[in-house]
Amino acid sequence: MRRPKTERLPEVAQDPLSSSRIRELKAGEIIHIPTRLKMDEARLFEIISSGRLICVGETHDNLSAHRVQLAIIKGLNERFPGKIALGMEMFRKPVQEVLDQWTAGELTEIEFLKRSQWHDNWGIDFGYYREILAYAQEHRIDVVALNPAREIQNQVRLSGLEGLPEAVRKSLPEIDVTDPYHRALLQAVYGAHSKGSGNFESFYRVQVLWEETMAENVVQYLQSPRGQGKKFVVLAGAGHIHYGFGIPKRVLRRMALPYYLILPHEVSIPTAEEGQGMEYESPDIPLLPADFFWMVTYDRLKSDPVRLGVQVSDSEGTVKVVEVSPGSPAEQAGVKAGDTILMLDGQKIAESHDLVHYLGRKNFGDTATLTLQRGGAEIRAEVTFTKPSL
Repeated sequence: MRRPKTERLPEVAQDPLSSSRIRELKAGEIIHIPTRLKMDEARLFEIISSGRLICVGETHDNLSAHRVQLAIIKGLNERFPGKIALGMEMFRKPVQEVLDQWTAGELTEIEFLKRSQWHDNWGIDFGYYREILAYAQEHRIDVVALNPAREIQNQVRLSGLEGLPEAVRKSLPEIDVTDPYHRALLQAVYGAHSKGSGNFESFYRVQVLWEETMAENVVQYLQSPRGQGKKFVVLAGAGHIHYGFGIPKRVLRRMALPYYLILPHEVSIPTAEEGQGMEYESPDIPLLPADFFWMVTYDRLKSDPVRLGVQVSDSEGTVKVVEVSPGSPAEQAGVKAGDTILMLDGQKIAESHDLVHYLGRKNFGDTATLTLQRGGAEIRAEVTFTKPSL
């Protein structure tokens, strides 16, 4: 019997997605992971336009990752105007009506933040998401709250699924905890986070509840009259998207549809930010992490925000100055303890959150007009935001 001639295969080049080679990639480059091909945005959109579900991950505090998300939303909306919906992990289901009011243009930003309980439910600086939500409002793109109510989440965390009241248990989505790779990865993440303490099972229950609820909310929208014929873009932490066994697999279990996974991937982490993230040793997982890596820089919002230099207290719909820091912009503008802050640049200040919100839009060198009430009189103070001396 003749044996086939054995030929020596050419030496295999190092995988361009290996940890050493990936450092050579540049911000803005897009890699199609199954083929390792680089491609431009136009080719990316040619491919993902065939999908019904497009999941885009994020590092929550990386502006560059959110710019990628916005670029994908814009690109799809330009190609399919009026046929795009947006699902966001950052919002809990009970605030859906508020999201609808926002996209209808019925709320100011500060009203939206208060009514959606942004600071209580998410807590990440809204500046990371401002452009995305402003674009959704401008183009009347539906934004769908994906996460469960906090009360249900807490009950599952404390009692487990079996310990829930029957009425609560019946309200939960179908939950699948049988994926061994999903569990192994979350164990690695939890181990790095908890340093060996805590209760992994409680953590795992909540993670699965999040993902099943997010998947169910995606499917409910797509099967509703508002979702007919639309493409759905999910924005969520990369951990809920990579390898497909978080949100994507749980959507596919409920509804057959083509989907794509896109992960913004940092080319490097600045030295000042090293150690801020959570490092862990990932188990071997026989799955591709995504369909695409979109390489990005690590770009945080300003870490040194402007400060007015006052301590305040909320009292019956007003904000009173308790103390003024020596040498601060407030002192230099003539603000005194006991003043009531009525407005900043014409915007009403009814609680300290309002003041923090509007100050967050300022940069060093900017000015602002404070309207104050002092001893029955209304006065104005011109503030210049200077950097504190070291």
